[in-house]
This record gives sequence, C-alpha cells and structure tokens, in this order.
Amino acid sequence: QEGGLTIHMPEIFISYRREDSLSATGRLAEKLVQQFGAAQVFRDLDAIEAGTNFERAILDAVSAASVMLVMIGRTWVDARARDGSRRLQQPDDFVRREIETALTANIPVVPVLVEGASMPAGDALPASLQPFALRQALELSETRWAYDCSRLTTLLQNAYGIEPVFAHAPVTLATSSASAEPMREVFIPAI
Repeated sequence: QEGGLTIHMPEIFISYRREDSLSATGRLAEKLVQQFGAAQVFRDLDAIEAGTNFERAILDAVSAASVMLVMIGRTWVDARARDGSRRLQQPDDFVRREIETALTANIPVVPVLVEGASMPAGDALPASLQPFALRQALELSETRWAYDCSRLTTLLQNAYGIEPVFAHAPVTLATSSASAEPMREVFIPAI
C-alpha cells in the first residue's frame, strides 16, 4: 500500500540485459501481455514511468512477483562494464540485484535461454548467484518460437497459478433480410 491505496504489482517479472536480449525480450513480453494482460507483466521499459525512482520500482516489483523470468542471450554472462570488468561481478549490477532479490525472497526464478544461449555454469557466476545455475532453463528458439512460448505460458499457469485473460472479439450475427430485426454485435470470448 502507498498513501492508503492498494497498488497491484505484476506477477511476472522479466529480467534482461538490453544489449543482450532486447528484441527477444520484447517479443516475449508482447506474448505474455496477450496471454495474461499488461497488469501482470513487469518489464522496465513498459512499467516504469518517467521521473520514477527506477531502483525502488524494480526491487519492489521483484519482491512482489510470483515468478521471475531471466532472459539469457549469448552475451549475458560476459556483459562488460565501462571499465572492462564483468557486470555480474559488480554488486550494483541491476540484473545481479534482481536475481539476488528473487532468490533471497524464495521467488521462483526461471532462466529463459534465447538466441542460442546456454545456461551459465555456476563457477561463471558470483557466489550469490550460484544457486541460479541449478535452475532448470527453458529455451525459446526462433524455429519453435510459438511452441516454446506456449510451453512457457502453460508453465506460468500450471506451476505458478497465473491466470490468463481472454480477449473479447465482437462478432456480427446476420439476420435474414426478411427479418425486421437489425444486425447486432455480440461479444464471444476468444479461446
């Protein structure tokens, strides 16, 4: 609660590096929003308003999430800071802090491998992230994108209890020309 108001936090938190998996993350976020609704999906580019303390917004969203999806591309583990050091080795790296926060809070963390990436070995991670290396990963490949996304959304529903939303599409029912009753729109839930 903030100022007496209840604030709804998204159930799905997406952690990613922009320079590593921005495109795949955007595609997945769109799919998750279609399946679960925008209110259930946190991706920093979409969820944080200008002027907001982004550090607090990110850590609050992680702490309130039901599950974290960590997008891992081919350069995720070796992403470098300006000084040339590996970003994951820096305690203030946001991806590291997001995962540490989720692990500490016992929030399920699902590695999502994209663009041919493989799961990083535990010894390639700082000590605080080594439990992450033991998580079962799910791959999203270009050749099986729809199938893999379906597997992920099923996992989110069945394992983590995240409920899908169903879009309503208008369907026009025609009547015979002899009828005096005009055509009307009826909403039928999409399946």
